[in-house]
Parts: sequence; structure tokens; C-alpha cells
Amino acid sequence: MLTTPETDGSNALLPQAHYELSVEEVRQLWSFVHGDIMDGSLRQLLRGSLGLCPRHAWGHAVVEIELWQSGAGKRGGHQPFDVAILYEDLLDFAAKEFLRPASMLRHGLARIPTAHGRCRICHEMGGPQPTGIRLGYANSDSAALAAEANALTYTSAWCRETCAVWASQACGVCAGRPTADGQLLCRRHLSDAGPVSRETGHAVANRLLGIRTRLLRLIDSMTDTGEPATAADDSSWIEAMGWFAGWGLPLYLAGK
Repeated sequence: MLTTPETDGSNALLPQAHYELSVEEVRQLWSFVHGDIMDGSLRQLLRGSLGLCPRHAWGHAVVEIELWQSGAGKRGGHQPFDVAILYEDLLDFAAKEFLRPASMLRHGLARIPTAHGRCRICHEMGGPQPTGIRLGYANSDSAALAAEANALTYTSAWCRETCAVWASQACGVCAGRPTADGQLLCRRHLSDAGPVSRETGHAVANRLLGIRTRLLRLIDSMTDTGEPATAADDSSWIEAMGWFAGWGLPLYLAGK
């Protein structure tokens, strides 16, 4: 199933042990989906932290996709609308960091976006954990929601259906096929590889902006008046999250 969370929130959801999102994680994430993210000050914090930690970034997507049963657009539900809104903003922010003028760069090297501040969900989970029944958003049954979320039914379908699009774009290190091409590394592994040239930074920025263009079309498709999404549009949220939070979960769910 999924790995246990690490205290620093650095671990993504990965299939290395029998661990699932806890009831309290689902309770926090379900509340997050229901409006917390729309708070202006929180959006600023999320920009600074580049979203949530890898584990809770994917947890956010899982909770929304598995639990949100209705919505606009062709699918009518079980879709990453909230996630797409957040990552459209983060893609734009990250691309602008890579595209800073040469006069603002040290030694002509690109500035790789760096996360500052603790993951919002890790922060909420950091105190003493509650015991007994703790109701979630709108008095929802958090234990029942956690069981439903951990089934990964709809998230698995999204990853498998779009795999033909995103598989070639996945980070080589995450996929176990190391590459020297910085354009195909996720943010973490790009940072681990050391400073990158301004040219590579611009290439990464252009790639992120291309994902953002498709993500905007996906967002539009999830409204009453939007055009249906293409397979490339449907893949865009996975590519966006893969760059920020690593590719472990979609690679696993797609059997890669």
C-alpha cells in the first residue's frame, strides 16, 4: 500500500509498506479541500512552501478525486479541480523563478524554486493526536472517508488512462532510469543534481508553462461551459504534481 509518513513530511505516497492515509490525515485534507485553500493568506503560504509536502500533496489529490462525487464537466465528479487550481498557480510561480533576468542570477546559473516553511497538513498533524471519534468537515465520518480514499479507485483510473501521455515525461530518477537531462527531472532531483545553467532553467520553465497551458484547459473542462479535455489535458495535473512532489504514486498506480 503506502509508506508511513516521515516527521519532516519529505516522503511521498509510495507502495513500500502497508500504510494508508490515516483518519486524521483524511480529516485534515477533506477540510483543506472544502475551502481552506481559497484563503488569500494561505495561498501565499502555499506559494512559499511550493504546495504541501510530497506525501500530503498526493494525499490532497487522492482525497479530492476519491471523495468528491459530483461536479461540472463530462466526468461530473471524482476529478482534481481543487488540485488543478492550486498547481496552475504554482506552475506559474515556479516558471517565473526560472525566468528571472540574468542580472538577478548568480554566476549565470538558474534559480531553482525552493520551498520555505512547513507543510500545512504536517503542521496540523504535529500536535497530540486525538483519540476517539473526531468528526470531519460538516460532521462527516472521517473513518469512513479514509477507507473510501485509501481504495484509490478513481485516482488509479486517472493515472492508468493518461499513462501513455505522462510516462515519457516522468522524472528519470523517480522512475529508476537516471538521466542527465535536467528538463526531465522533478524539482527535488533537479535540486539534488546541483546548479543548472540558465539555458536549462529556461527549458524547464517552458516545460512548466506548457503543462500549465494544458492544466488551464483541464480546469475549463471541469466547468459547465468548458470544452471537453483531451488526453493531454487530463494528464496535465499528474505532470504538474510529479514535478513538484515526485512521481512515486502515479508510477506505482500505472504499474511502471
